[in-house]
Amino acid sequence: MGVLDKVRKFKSSRPKNDNRPKTRGIFHDWQDGPNEIRLVGEFVEVKTHFIAPAPKRKERGLCQESAFDKDNPKKIAKVINCPDWDIASEQVKEKKTCPVCKLFRLADQALKEGPDEEEKKFFEGLKSLARYRTNLKWNIFDREKPNVTVIDESGSETQQKGLKIATIGMEAWDDIEGIFEQCGIDITDPDKGVDIKVVKGHNGTRVAYSAQAILENDGEGNIGLRVTPFDKEEKEIVAQPHDLKSICGKQTNADDIRDGLHGNYADLLEVNEEDETPDTTYSSAEKEEETEEEEASADDDEDDVLGGTEKKK
Repeated sequence: MGVLDKVRKFKSSRPKNDNRPKTRGIFHDWQDGPNEIRLVGEFVEVKTHFIAPAPKRKERGLCQESAFDKDNPKKIAKVINCPDWDIASEQVKEKKTCPVCKLFRLADQALKEGPDEEEKKFFEGLKSLARYRTNLKWNIFDREKPNVTVIDESGSETQQKGLKIATIGMEAWDDIEGIFEQCGIDITDPDKGVDIKVVKGHNGTRVAYSAQAILENDGEGNIGLRVTPFDKEEKEIVAQPHDLKSICGKQTNADDIRDGLHGNYADLLEVNEEDETPDTTYSSAEKEEETEEEEASADDDEDDVLGGTEKKK
């Protein structure tokens, strides 16, 4: 294969940007207190692992600090998509390759085999660290900070209204699901949809999220939902939503995750390499823990510059 053939093949394999300009600042950051947003279109379900040290919780995490060093050629993200989750179909893969999920299964099995107190403490801690998180990725309009940074071909930057990508955990989702049911409508509908308020607070031990529909007075003493049909500008924006699966579906190589693990966790995997533990990762009836503040701040922590669906390298 000649040089030009390789160039053309590589070019054709790259994500297309649909002639959209590059944008920065598309990942929504939940602020303490109320956040008023408008949900747009369908969400995408993701399963993630937080694998980094968490100093505020005095946890060393699953992986060594060096695994996240910017000078590390195999640098991995602090929050990774679970390799066992197929984001395209939003289903669990048949072939399991995720070392973090394997650690969860090993810990779960060990706790059923009568460990002593020291072993029990170790495996309970490992099970908590290796547990996955379910999040929803959703295009939104941020009512308080509606702008994203648009970069033209000359490199000039301007602030323009645009869609952002919000990460919504299961605690907020429980309330949002209730809003759908109580309103009896599709609250994302372009013409009949409503604004909602997501409140980020602290319950004393962790970050807590709640959500509610926004109400307003019609001027005649009647209180009702704040219905927000898209205006002309918003309709043009939502005609080209962010490709959530492409942008949020980056996978981390399982071997790179293994290489970053603390030694005792890597050893545990090695000595159980051939062990077929029951696959309890996604079937566990235990309540998922809500995403902690350190995890939320690490999610999408790279400087995001997107041309259509392509992330700047």
